[in-house]
Amino acid sequence: MKYEKIALIFPGQGSQYVGMGKEFYDRFKLVRDIYDEAGSVLGYDIAEKCFKKPMPGASIIHKPDLDRTIYTQPAVMVTGYACYRIFEEMCQEVGVHPNVRFLAGHSLGEYTALLVAGAMDFRTCADLVNKRATCITEFSESYPHAALMAIVNKGGELEQSRIESLTKEAQVYIALNNTKNQLVVGGFKKNLEELSKTLKKENLFSTLLKVEGPFHTPLMKPAADRFKKDLAASPIYIADKPVVANVSAEAIVDPLHIRKELYEQIYTCVDWRRGAERMVENGADLFIEIGPKKVLSGMIKSIAPHIPTLNVEDVESLESTIRELGAQQES
Repeated sequence: MKYEKIALIFPGQGSQYVGMGKEFYDRFKLVRDIYDEAGSVLGYDIAEKCFKKPMPGASIIHKPDLDRTIYTQPAVMVTGYACYRIFEEMCQEVGVHPNVRFLAGHSLGEYTALLVAGAMDFRTCADLVNKRATCITEFSESYPHAALMAIVNKGGELEQSRIESLTKEAQVYIALNNTKNQLVVGGFKKNLEELSKTLKKENLFSTLLKVEGPFHTPLMKPAADRFKKDLAASPIYIADKPVVANVSAEAIVDPLHIRKELYEQIYTCVDWRRGAERMVENGADLFIEIGPKKVLSGMIKSIAPHIPTLNVEDVESLESTIRELGAQQES
């Protein structure tokens, strides 16, 4: 069976690891050029942030640079885009023509998706991601007692209405709706701790996440308001392919909707589950995750276990994915 409607999906913060993208960087000049150009926009060596191992014991005193939002977000975007460009080039070289119909990215990954879709150029994307990370970091420091907490039902699906009721009572917010059995809430830690006790009584597992602030909650509205000026001043174009939005789960292509989406997703719930379901409803028959790790692939398997997933993050996964696409193309 030939894949007729492929969805490319791009990971966000949390997928980073030291050494991500290094195989491609060492092997392909195209990738080195991407990292170099990103560095000229960012004002620092992004390749070093991605590849350099922290000094032994340093993480006990200071968080590694790659785990600091200000560096994580540009690093994940640049790595994801580099993976895509090599995937694109290798497909052309061997005559594989994937029928890509959908693009989507998880939180920060939405920028990579929009870049690949032609809604912005690389330098604009790197600049916006850098400014977004700066705004988020600065305003997160205003909330030292706020955090994000994952909620998981290990025994089945989460009852959405029940979770909404509990979060409202606890005065916290749903920040990321990831899968049928896992979502993330954000708010002040004392409220999250109280919610955690209630969840435990209902046999639901919860854990605080190692992030710098209450991302994707109304607490981040001031950061979004500041960033809105940067969005307004940046060139954004009509996308060549639809990008399924995090907030609305609608396919967006025009600059007005793109700017609105990038503004709102800073302080509004990322509804990844609904976006993935929307792509499946519209015929997506293969998801290819492009970028570090396979976090989104795991989410897709939870949301739509009947839909296959592939990924591109290193030479082995690149070759495997192109082999599979080539075999399907010939069948």
